Amino acid sequence: MNLPRTAASAVLAVLAAALLSGCATMTGKPTQDVSIMTVDAHGRAVDGMHCRVVNGSNEYVGNSPMFGLQVRRSASDLEIECRKGRKVALGTAVSRGSLSGVAGMLLPGGTAVLVIDHLTGYRYAYPQFIKLQVGEHLVFVAGNEDGGRPTLGLQANAAR
Repeated sequence: MNLPRTAASAVLAVLAAALLSGCATMTGKPTQDVSIMTVDAHGRAVDGMHCRVVNGSNEYVGNSPMFGLQVRRSASDLEIECRKGRKVALGTAVSRGSLSGVAGMLLPGGTAVLVIDHLTGYRYAYPQFIKLQVGEHLVFVAGNEDGGRPTLGLQANAAR
């Protein structure tokens, strides 16, 4: 039995496990649930608006409200446009990267893991619950969620 070789294999296995545990591509999901609803200026639901949702990875269509829409994660923002007759509601859901794997950059190969997670989009997330308002273009940022309630949207010209 070659003890130094066995020890080296064990060390490599531990390092590989540590690297992969911080890799969102290996531990995360390629999609996330996003719910979108549309309201008027008084906060009343405006159902049945035809919505188009686009990011750098895909395009989705449906009628509001859209609950549990499976959206592919991406580094690009999620652009949302809902229309019904002359009514229009616009939104931008800002894609935010997770910092959970950044500490892994210090390990050998950690930078490669971060690059892979960026390119695949796995390290990014959108707000989970978006409430668009007819006549407005609102911007929503992941991390501003409040316990299952819609993410607070900011006026597009004030948010950028």
